[in-house]
Amino acid sequence: MNAPTNGNGRIEVMNVTKKFRDTTAVANLSLNIDHGSYCCLLGPSGCGKTTILRMIAGHESPSSGDVRIGGQSVVGLDPVQRGTAMMFQSYALFPHRSVIENVGFALKMRGLGKDDRNAKARELLEKVHMEKFANRLPAELSGGQQQRVALARALITNPRVLLLDEPLSALDEYLRLRMRGELRRVQKELGITFIHVTHTQLEAIAVADVVVVMTQGRIEQAATARDIYTAPRSAYVARFIGGQNVLTGRVESTGGGMATVRNAEGALAQFPLGKSSPAKGAELFAAIRRDRIHLTKNNTYRNGEETNAAVGIVHAIENQGTYVKVTLDLNTSEEFVAYVPDGEYFRDPIDIGDRVVARWDAQDLHLLEDGSGGQQFAAADKDVALM
Repeated sequence: MNAPTNGNGRIEVMNVTKKFRDTTAVANLSLNIDHGSYCCLLGPSGCGKTTILRMIAGHESPSSGDVRIGGQSVVGLDPVQRGTAMMFQSYALFPHRSVIENVGFALKMRGLGKDDRNAKARELLEKVHMEKFANRLPAELSGGQQQRVALARALITNPRVLLLDEPLSALDEYLRLRMRGELRRVQKELGITFIHVTHTQLEAIAVADVVVVMTQGRIEQAATARDIYTAPRSAYVARFIGGQNVLTGRVESTGGGMATVRNAEGALAQFPLGKSSPAKGAELFAAIRRDRIHLTKNNTYRNGEETNAAVGIVHAIENQGTYVKVTLDLNTSEEFVAYVPDGEYFRDPIDIGDRVVARWDAQDLHLLEDGSGGQQFAAADKDVALM
């Protein structure tokens, strides 16, 4: 089998299944990633995202199905034949070699002369703003600087596809924020395909053109970063991505493209129906962004007095600078959170234990396909920057 020869970094994962003995890590999964795009595979540990990355790289082979790069199958090809490069979270720099020697090492293995490989290495070090450190050893660099060197080294072979396995996990919060911007900048400059594995929601939304949310070896939703955040397909995606509240209830009536839904606590809401036509009594699920919730103190309000409102007790308050995160206990299994703008909150502060009414506009609700999955994420802190 010949290695692909064109410069097209389009990835096609076609009906791929990967089994390890009796465990199915990836189940009949198909995914297309356009050339020149930045794609993030996102999900909890054990969902199969790293297995997909390793099959694209050539470090694992599918049990069945096909992987194509630039329209040609790469199953059975060695990693070096695929036109891909991989950047690991450990960086794996040679401690006894200088920065420029680390970056140029792959070209040395291919027999390129020292002057030529150093010239190419310096060019890439300039792209990642590390040219001044060319003669230092890795131990003389910070974590962020080592990450930039690892990035330059991964790009030295001019790959069509760069594969990144949790590349920012070893960095502190400040460096993660800087380096995700650097990764996006370099990807735009080079115009090659980036596939980035992460379990961090904010990281995926910040850098990716396309976010692929995974669970149990399958894709739950693949869409643009904005659509994943504002229009999650299911309750699992809404809960895992964060920044959303999941509402549920049973249909009391329908009309005008809306369903009036009542939950077990008697609160009423109007869910937009789109093309669906649920029967009376059917259970529906919807999501609403946390920054679309308005809170008012009220000691007498009872659920059901108005639509698109629910009464709750303030459970926790966290000042996030530009907004205050207020967590409510609505006496349901779902955590309910409001992001209150700081100016609005401090004009009339509320406190833990206060009884408040949460209100929202029906037009801000997004109907979900189902309410299954993701309950384990409901109580986790999944704050996502407002978009």
